[in-house]
Amino acid sequence: MSNQRLPDPFAFLPADSPTAAEIRTVAWDRSPLGPVEAWPVGLRAMLATMFDSPQPMFISAEPGQVFFFNDPYRPILGKRLSGAIGKRFDELWADVWDDIAGHVAQALAGRGSMHRDLPLAMTRHGFVESTWWTFSFTPLRDECGKVIGMYAVTNETTRGVRSAMTLRELNASLEREINERTRERDQIWAVSPDLYIVMARDGRYRNINPAWQRDLGYEIGELTSMAFGDLVHPDDLDRARDAMTQLLDGEVVEDLEVRLRAKDGSHRWFAWTCVPDGEVVYGMGRDVQRRRDMEDQLRHAQKLEALGRLTGGIAHDFNNILGGIGGAIEIVSERIQNGRLENTRRMLDAAHGAVNRAAGLTHRLLAYARQQALSLSDVDANGIVRGLDLLLRPLLGEQVSLELRMQHDLWRTLSDASQLESAILNLAINARDAMPGGGTLCIATHNASAQDIGMGAADYVVISVTDTGTGMSRSVAEKAFDPFFTTKSIGQGTGLGLSMVDGFARQTGGRAIIESVPGKGSTVSLWLPRHAGEATAAHAHIDRHSCHGAGRHVLLVEDEHMLRSLAREVLEEAGYAVEDHAEGAEVLRRLRTGARPDILVTDIGLPGMDGRQLAQFAREAIPDLPVLFITGYAWEAFADAPRLPPRASILSKPFSLHALVGAVADLLDGTNP
Repeated sequence: MSNQRLPDPFAFLPADSPTAAEIRTVAWDRSPLGPVEAWPVGLRAMLATMFDSPQPMFISAEPGQVFFFNDPYRPILGKRLSGAIGKRFDELWADVWDDIAGHVAQALAGRGSMHRDLPLAMTRHGFVESTWWTFSFTPLRDECGKVIGMYAVTNETTRGVRSAMTLRELNASLEREINERTRERDQIWAVSPDLYIVMARDGRYRNINPAWQRDLGYEIGELTSMAFGDLVHPDDLDRARDAMTQLLDGEVVEDLEVRLRAKDGSHRWFAWTCVPDGEVVYGMGRDVQRRRDMEDQLRHAQKLEALGRLTGGIAHDFNNILGGIGGAIEIVSERIQNGRLENTRRMLDAAHGAVNRAAGLTHRLLAYARQQALSLSDVDANGIVRGLDLLLRPLLGEQVSLELRMQHDLWRTLSDASQLESAILNLAINARDAMPGGGTLCIATHNASAQDIGMGAADYVVISVTDTGTGMSRSVAEKAFDPFFTTKSIGQGTGLGLSMVDGFARQTGGRAIIESVPGKGSTVSLWLPRHAGEATAAHAHIDRHSCHGAGRHVLLVEDEHMLRSLAREVLEEAGYAVEDHAEGAEVLRRLRTGARPDILVTDIGLPGMDGRQLAQFAREAIPDLPVLFITGYAWEAFADAPRLPPRASILSKPFSLHALVGAVADLLDGTNP
């Protein structure tokens, strides 16, 4: 006895369709069609095609008018659904058979036909409703051209029929009122607070009601030579043109919100409902300016509430961090006072870790506020992506495959390497979260020549992160860069991630762009400006164990006494001669007396003049003076410059004191351009 399985006679049907499952259960041997193996090839092919169609379709197969349909057709059947598969067409639709029998006969005779706006009483939402449908009846032929039945594509026209009925009623009412010149019509037209309009198909005004004069200041004579689009705000014109196209196609337009220009030049929001009727369009515009103002106030209140929650969370985190630092210092102080040094190193390491956590928190907040201090230089984006490869793979998990597609001759970009790494990492993690069932994440780079992304034509380096996940609707994509906006559940996201990425991109002179299709994934692209100069060598740090100040003169300017004292001490221990000041005015007086330091180390946020201004004055006296800026904020001091001046660098607070020594050595020994 052979164990070989017989081929599935229904292999042409989809496996996940409820209707296909019902077809499989019918005893076809006892039907007029006979066993499925004997069905004509044309019938099986059309059945397979029908199940691929998103349109409601049905088939009547001969002999016996055997009825088949696809999944989108199921709601049309209502109570007829049970047992509909395999039933005779004329029995299933006996109540409308007189209306369609002639079309069926034509199709079986080899001629296609249409039946428009067929009325059907249907129960779809728990109650009987009147609906209208358009059917196309087409002959179904076998491989030899013989007619073996017919098939139909259906389309619901309820909205169009009801709209036409409404239009006819409105048209009849208007004609009757105009002909009879009734007082009732004149009063409604005159006293309505809404804008009423009668337009020609070309958009020209034919008639308006008095509300136009009350709300916008126009008399009818002023508008008859104008078109509807002439008053629409330029930012809303595309939506208005799309609406006019819909009207010309015979569709009703509802809730079209556009701004109209008043006679005094101001603009007000109106929500329009427009109905086409032959050569004219009737429209009603309701003033929604007050509603939109209230919505803006609500959004502002929600942002304030979110800021309050964020502030409370930050205060909580900083209290925890400060508690850890203070506790560690207290324990170490007591043990030193008592001559006990055991475990003091562990306490100090814990305090250092808390400082790093606080630094990370402030850096994220400053990036969100677009005040993160960036050290802009020419960056190899391909190198950044390759460097993240090994880090990303374990973070993405086994269900997500990572692809890298990099342009081999990619331009250098003007950016901050560490912040670019963070942005790509952030986008990759977001992409992973958008693929809960797994998928493919692709990081690609390419050059974009002379592209205008809202700031004029320029050359950009584009880094895009693409996923095959759930995607975003248009409304979600439009809000994705808004602060605090997140689609994740409470506790799963802060709503700052994409906002920080966009903030970073805009600080560099570029921007972030989202392209997404629901169900098909998303692409977030970082457009960063091309570096205009020659590529510089990679940053090569001095060996900290071997560097020595050799008595070179450091001019240190920092208004925070404790930080200034610590910085002076560590620089002096490294062999530098340090002169420190708390404000820029003192430094200028020293420079005017002829002091010539080897390097200026200055905070940016100084009382009086800021650090950048101080550096400019200092370089007037000493043109090639190296400058190291130290800051945790105040990047607005460089708002008019896309990058740091030559022989200048920036060190973000909080920093380790050894990093300060290293940064000074880099500038003095020429490893930092």
